[in-house]
Amino acid sequence: MNTSSITKLFKAVELALITLTAKKELQNKMNAYNFTPKRVQEGNTLLNNARLLHSTQEDHYDEARRISLQIKQDNHTALEVFRDHVAIAKSAFRKEPLLLQELHIQRLENGIIAMTEQAMDFYKKAPTYMIRLQPYGASVEAFEQNKAAIEALVTLRAQRQMKKGDAEHSTQEKNQAIKALRDWYGEFRKLARIAFQDTPQVLETFGIVVPSAPKKRKATGASTAKS
Repeated sequence: MNTSSITKLFKAVELALITLTAKKELQNKMNAYNFTPKRVQEGNTLLNNARLLHSTQEDHYDEARRISLQIKQDNHTALEVFRDHVAIAKSAFRKEPLLLQELHIQRLENGIIAMTEQAMDFYKKAPTYMIRLQPYGASVEAFEQNKAAIEALVTLRAQRQMKKGDAEHSTQEKNQAIKALRDWYGEFRKLARIAFQDTPQVLETFGIVVPSAPKKRKATGASTAKS
């Protein structure tokens, strides 16, 4: 069910519960069809549980989206700085291909995740050669700062994956709760239609639409009188 359908279900169940609680005579009529106050309380519990799980699922997905946006922004900044630092290293070691290979910067990786891993490897090894890099514009502080930014990206990706897992798990729980609530409401509607079949206005107080009786068609055609 989409969010709009779920919201409609919540409102319909809430109306039924409020009406039954407020009007004892209606509840008494439903008792005759084994829809007791205990069943009403069950509906209230199912409604509260479904609302909670629906809200929790949305919170998990919202948090995953928020983290994704942050990753997108931080990726751009941290990887741009990494490219600058690679350019510095390539200038410093332009005549030392084996050293460039050791630093894993012969070429930049294409994918963001692959480049992030490349950056992690580079920043682990680069401090060993910082004295040689400094004349080309490198600084310990800048390298350490961007190393921390890259590590933060890795952490954020793990958090996003965890939130996605939480969201998928909560989706399963929510779907089960929605099904239970829908079954409860379906039974209520069926019994209410039987209990109040002679008083359709009562069904309308529950929010149950009662189709109007079809209008009788007028007879057509002219009748001929016998002479």
